[in-house]
Amino acid sequence: MTSMAKRVLTTVVTLPTLFCIILFLPHYSYVALSFLAVLTAIWGAKELKDLYQKSEGVTVHLPSYVVGLLPLAQWIEMGYYPNLPLVDLAVVLMALGFFSNELVFGAKDSFTKSLSRIAGQSLLLLYPGLLITFIQRISILAYPSQSFLLFFLLVFGNDIFAFVFGMSFGKTNKGFVKVSPNKSIAGFVGGTLSTILLSVLFCLFVPGINEHISLFQAIILGLATSAAANIGDLIESAFKRSAHVKDSGTLVPGRGGLLDSIDSMLASAPIFWILLSLF
Repeated sequence: MTSMAKRVLTTVVTLPTLFCIILFLPHYSYVALSFLAVLTAIWGAKELKDLYQKSEGVTVHLPSYVVGLLPLAQWIEMGYYPNLPLVDLAVVLMALGFFSNELVFGAKDSFTKSLSRIAGQSLLLLYPGLLITFIQRISILAYPSQSFLLFFLLVFGNDIFAFVFGMSFGKTNKGFVKVSPNKSIAGFVGGTLSTILLSVLFCLFVPGINEHISLFQAIILGLATSAAANIGDLIESAFKRSAHVKDSGTLVPGRGGLLDSIDSMLASAPIFWILLSLF
């Protein structure tokens, strides 16, 4: 099976699975989606940890499974203790934990790599740990099922149409960003415009959403989500280039690692959530 066929198959399987989880399993504050977020955070942290250690030549002592506590804390906060900042508390306690840990492990190299180790562990907490909690926070918006569908539609739509436009019209305008030479202006423009169009159509015709979001707001939402998704895709490319690897892993057929598949979602989820909260 070719890489293209694997990529298409992965998308065909992933999208319906996510839509089924959203539409048919909204129980207990979307516990199924949060469980998936926990697993994703753990595996994503493992991949990023490997990239960081290859790039910086240091050992990051923070276990990958600890990062999964952040989406778990987010689910508990949303479902049972909405007035307690459990995610903030978890971030602070984890940071204090690896700060204290460095006081022990840092002595082994006279603290010459302390900043690198602390930076690596802080990055794991942020990406994917904290960023993935913003996907879960969509569940506390008005009309959460429609909002989830809109979010995944925009992110996947941006990726798919950027790929289609890039393959069709981008052969002569590649290389406008050095971190990812295969990205083309045609792909970027086509993906962005398609995402805006998807946002407008969804917000105009889907019940619930169409009562709260105006045409102008739908355009802003599509544009901002697309821009953030592109930044997420490009920064993950920078991570891989720093580690001198092609993919973050081999988990997802046709795409590489898990981070290669969720990079756009991680970066765009906070922007999407903030804008819908304001609207």
